[in-house]
Amino acid sequence: MAERLKQAHARVHALNVSVDAKTALTRQLLIVTETAKRDLPEAARRLSRFVHDLDEGHPPRA
Repeated sequence: MAERLKQAHARVHALNVSVDAKTALTRQLLIVTETAKRDLPEAARRLSRFVHDLDEGHPPRA
């Protein structure tokens, strides 16, 4: 999970989007990180959705 989060953060950092968009995406990843502390399966689901949306070119949902 930690490695997947690290990769997702790197992908967000590399995006060619506004600072505001990167900030919003980073916040979403921080929420996933916090969720992992309480509910690892839920965090994994959220991260999978986030990465899927990045792959599809859609803005990830919260």
